[in-house]
Amino acid sequence: MNKRRFFVQLTILTFVLTAVVLGLQTLPAFRPHTFFSLISIGFFVLLSIAMFFMAAKAAVSKDKHAFTRLIMLFTLSKMILTAVLVIVYKQVAEPKGLVFVLPFFLIYIAYTVFETMFMTKLGKIKAR
Repeated sequence: MNKRRFFVQLTILTFVLTAVVLGLQTLPAFRPHTFFSLISIGFFVLLSIAMFFMAAKAAVSKDKHAFTRLIMLFTLSKMILTAVLVIVYKQVAEPKGLVFVLPFFLIYIAYTVFETMFMTKLGKIKAR
């Protein structure tokens, strides 16, 4: 996957998810959590960009295990950072109930599927 295609697809995904989040804002239960959802989108965009550039480099590395190690490290790091993001929001904003998790989970799943798709394509690149 080349950079241009990656950024076009990332932009489309981000616009779609932003539209969904803003659409959910019309429902009173989700309105207080719009900012958290938008922050989550930004978080996953930055994570996806970082992952793309590191994975593109690892995919062409002479070390045939570099790509696999990167995926494992990134997956663990993403899970930890995601948990921290949710916990910090819960502690700081003190939301009533867990409704805020629904849009967050949708965002998480969407970016995870996107990352899996581009990582699969990057993994097929031949090493130098």
